[in-house]
Amino acid sequence: MPQSIALFLILLIQLILLAAMLFMIHWHLVAFTSVPWVRTPRWKTKRMLQLAGLKPGERMLDAGSGDGSTVIDAARDFGATGHGIETQWSLYWFSNLRARSLGLSETATFARGSMLKVDLPDADVIFSYLFPELNARLEPILKKRYPARTRVVSRTFPFPTLKETGREKIGSETVFLYEL
Repeated sequence: MPQSIALFLILLIQLILLAAMLFMIHWHLVAFTSVPWVRTPRWKTKRMLQLAGLKPGERMLDAGSGDGSTVIDAARDFGATGHGIETQWSLYWFSNLRARSLGLSETATFARGSMLKVDLPDADVIFSYLFPELNARLEPILKKRYPARTRVVSRTFPFPTLKETGREKIGSETVFLYEL
């Protein structure tokens, strides 16, 4: 019996190591093929959503929602309805799991896909932390899809021609506020 337990433990450790190795390979491939996930710290998210003037009952869209933190913060801390769009299946899955575990699955929802290709939901505030070339590709879609006065808040990377209505230094980064 002790031998079979030892064999089971060895196989379990090997399985865990294999899963960890596959996970690391996945993240490295993602970093080379798309925007890498970098979480926005909660204090920055709060300040950015305050800058955008997000109010209870409004709708917020996070284009490239990562682990869902910004969407969850908008729903939990601001009383908004948040929706995130994420291309990476693991982050999409994790976002949904987090929202359900926090009891926010009605007000914090997520879709898997590219924000350049999916049907974008209604939004009063759009949150972006994307590279400049993606912001440039997203900009005409936002202008076509959303009405005038929709607010766009972007961490670090500006949009090329959107009407800037404010900017603020938050920590070491600049946050840009726009209005369509």
